Amino acid sequence: MNTLRLVALGAGALIALTTLVTATAEAAKCVMAGGSATGLTQDIAKVMATNALGQSISSYGGKASGKVAMKCDANMLMSTCTAKQRACK
Repeated sequence: MNTLRLVALGAGALIALTTLVTATAEAAKCVMAGGSATGLTQDIAKVMATNALGQSISSYGGKASGKVAMKCDANMLMSTCTAKQRACK
């Protein structure tokens, strides 16, 4: 009976270890891609930052995953925006 418990415990540990290694490998295939741009208006800067983000994801060779996070800083003359999004292979 003790041998059966030991085998069951070993099998459970092996399954847990395999799941952990697989989850770690999947997480390693994703990156946070980003693109930044400056334009005369905030709308122009957003469009250009989104395009730069798309080029960043394309050069990584991944696919976009999740929502785009956009952050803009407006100055007196120009607006600068940064777009970030998760990309996975």
